[in-house]
Amino acid sequence: MRSLYAGFVLGLLTLPSTFAQSVISAHSGVVQYVEGRAFLDGQQVDPQFGHFPDIKNNQEFRTEDGRAEILLTPGVFLRMGEDSGIRMLSNSLADTRVEVTSGAAMVEVDQIPKDNAITLVYKDTNITLLKHGLYRVDSSTARLRVYDGEATVASESGKLTLRSNKQTFLDGTLVAENFDKNAGDDELYRWADRRAGYVSQANVSSASALNGGSYGYGYGYGYGAFGPGYGLGYGGLGTGMLGGWQFNPLFGMYSWVPIAGMGYSPFGYGLFSPGTVVNAPAFSRSSPVALRSSTAALRSSALSGSAMSSSGLGSGMSRGGGGFSGHGGGGHR
Repeated sequence: MRSLYAGFVLGLLTLPSTFAQSVISAHSGVVQYVEGRAFLDGQQVDPQFGHFPDIKNNQEFRTEDGRAEILLTPGVFLRMGEDSGIRMLSNSLADTRVEVTSGAAMVEVDQIPKDNAITLVYKDTNITLLKHGLYRVDSSTARLRVYDGEATVASESGKLTLRSNKQTFLDGTLVAENFDKNAGDDELYRWADRRAGYVSQANVSSASALNGGSYGYGYGYGYGAFGPGYGLGYGGLGTGMLGGWQFNPLFGMYSWVPIAGMGYSPFGYGLFSPGTVVNAPAFSRSSPVALRSSTAALRSSALSGSAMSSSGLGSGMSRGGGGFSGHGGGGHR
């Protein structure tokens, strides 16, 4: 098994440089998308197709009249609103730590493998994200909201666990309060929803290409038998991995592609593996709204125990109740 894994790594090192756009760093902090003006350590970011800025340890990234999407560990997206800032405290996949210094940051977690950790820091408060879900920190109100998922919050005032539909203020005693996740959507929320829809569309395209092999060989990053590592696979998804980032040249962006089963983002959009993408109705692939609708129908069918069990969706979805097959979690809206 180890020799097979070593062979994949050796194959990666000998691939031609023309596949460089399919490489993603073995750490968190890749700036996937910028809309408007954004700055990395004071220098304006100018993204180009297939090339993505990298936020290194202790570097600051901020937006002005714009928004940004940053890739953390595989399956985790951090999205920033206007006039927002973060500092990368640690870009290690095993212990990713991001400080929210200003504005607002929303984190979509599609999956967190057990050997990864995601922590958001606000002043002296540490927020550890534990499950598939949707989380938001607002510095203007010193507030954490958990739309779906589970997070532990630790500060000088104590420790608190927040689950779906709960919030706490971070500038005093930690107290869990209810909030209505379906009310008061703002521009950042709606933009994050749209971005999640595009990621889902790119996922369907990528998973279909992986299924048919139309992209040829490329680079991928994900998880193998011996922890995180690079692998050689179709279009960027490494063989033997739980899943990884997949560069889609048609969309000019990375999407998350699980190696098996089917899941959905916290916004309700479908995320398919190469083996289950056939369950994405053809009509739904042209529109994020249609993808969300068809995903809801697939989830309903799986939870009721009908059809789809031959593809592995039925049992996985009914056990997990959300997220990826057998991984738990919950969908939003």
